[in-house]
Amino acid sequence: MALGTGVSRLTGVVRIFAVAYALGFHHLADAYNLANTTPNMLYDIVLGGVLSATFIPVFVDRLTTRSPAEAWRAISSVVTLALAVLAAATVLFWALSPYVISAFTAFGHSSGISAAELARERAVATNLLRWFVPQVFFYGAISLITSLLNARQRFGTPTWVPIANNLVSIAVLLWFRQVEAHPSLGAALHDGRQLVLLGAGTTAGVALQALLLIPSYARAGLGRVRFHWEPGHEAVRTVVRLGLWTFGFVVANQVALYVVLALAVGAKGNATVSSYTYAYAFMQMPFAIVAVSVMSAVTPDLSRLWALHDVAGFRRRFTQGLRAVLSIILPATVGMLLLARPAVALLLGHGASNAQETADTGASLGILAAGLPGFCSFLFVVRALQSMQRTNVAFWLYVLENGLNIVLALALVHSMSVRGLAASLSIAYSVAALVGVGVLRGWIGNLGGRRSWAPLSGSAFSTLVMGLVVLVVSNLSGASHGFGLSVRVLASVFAGGLSYLSAAMFMAARDRRGDPPSRHPPPPRTW
Repeated sequence: MALGTGVSRLTGVVRIFAVAYALGFHHLADAYNLANTTPNMLYDIVLGGVLSATFIPVFVDRLTTRSPAEAWRAISSVVTLALAVLAAATVLFWALSPYVISAFTAFGHSSGISAAELARERAVATNLLRWFVPQVFFYGAISLITSLLNARQRFGTPTWVPIANNLVSIAVLLWFRQVEAHPSLGAALHDGRQLVLLGAGTTAGVALQALLLIPSYARAGLGRVRFHWEPGHEAVRTVVRLGLWTFGFVVANQVALYVVLALAVGAKGNATVSSYTYAYAFMQMPFAIVAVSVMSAVTPDLSRLWALHDVAGFRRRFTQGLRAVLSIILPATVGMLLLARPAVALLLGHGASNAQETADTGASLGILAAGLPGFCSFLFVVRALQSMQRTNVAFWLYVLENGLNIVLALALVHSMSVRGLAASLSIAYSVAALVGVGVLRGWIGNLGGRRSWAPLSGSAFSTLVMGLVVLVVSNLSGASHGFGLSVRVLASVFAGGLSYLSAAMFMAARDRRGDPPSRHPPPPRTW
């Protein structure tokens, strides 16, 4: 799963390069990124959060505790209603596209952009959004199929299919750059074919991603799912009951994201929306590769253990998963903190001397990286609460996190611009993670003893060694562009990786020497 997600995210990084190459750091890039982010937000509001919070626990519970005929009838009723809601929402949001973009750009006048330029940005973003809105339905179909596959313990294929989506988008963006060597809002409005290419091509990638899941769906024995219209079924009522709380925290998430993006539109700086979007995408790479893989594998187990009232097993599985996530997230956090600016200048600035264009992105990535452990821990706690079907608690945790994020964003954006938005997110998730762990411990007890968390101390020591080595190697050269910057970043990454592995091997050897002799073989290691 991590391998598939890693390759998918790697092509996603190449996709970011393609956006920066084809559209630059200008208002056209902001219009594209704003419009392309919106379908994800709309999908989350309509069904995305409900899917992740309720479908897998409900599906697993029915398959575990009911007869096959009852279970598949329940699942079919839920899937049918979900598809109907997705189709209706797609049509509604297509009609509301101009109002959605107007809401996002309401604060644009405060950034110093002229009224005419702001009007052009709104027009381009609206046209693109109308092409992007069908993604709401396709993302929903992807999530439905993925939930069904995960409930059947099939995890691999959903992690690989995003590659096709990214490759299509990359090809479209490179084609666009060949068509328009000097992209701008005015040129895009003058030649409507440019917007058709960007809009239809990007959405085609999402549609292909959904279609590529169908063979795996068929092989998983999910053919018993039928179109069955029964909105009053008890499984549907359970999803709705749990989903109301989920819908509440999804709305809270999207309100916070709207405020952040609207503030980014009006923040001081160059292409501030793109700077925040790119930094957030880079920050999510280790989360998506490690944390999401672990969460996807652990969630069905947590749902099953809770359905069987095995609290001790639930606590043990949760602790193993959280420990595995943090063991990898710690070095990723330190690496991004130390190398964010030069790495972003190299990757998005193409190593050019005008690295000032990427300064906000690099600084924002470093600030977001500081909150990455809290970000991952918080979302893992939420997954555990969803497995326990206590979405009401997850709702209040999200209210805390999003409320803190909004307050800090409003307070920091004027003095720190887009970097203040990154700081508000990091602080909010870190605080909410601490509260969430405390709440969870109140129900399931202490999350293992000292021995359970001992492996994490080895990762922390190795991370410390890596950080010191990266800091020294990175500062051997002050190169900020060109070949020197490439050598600086690559040498730092190589030295950091080598030092981390060496320190980890040292710690493992020390642990083996310190293990007391045993007459019995050790138990098999898990996460």
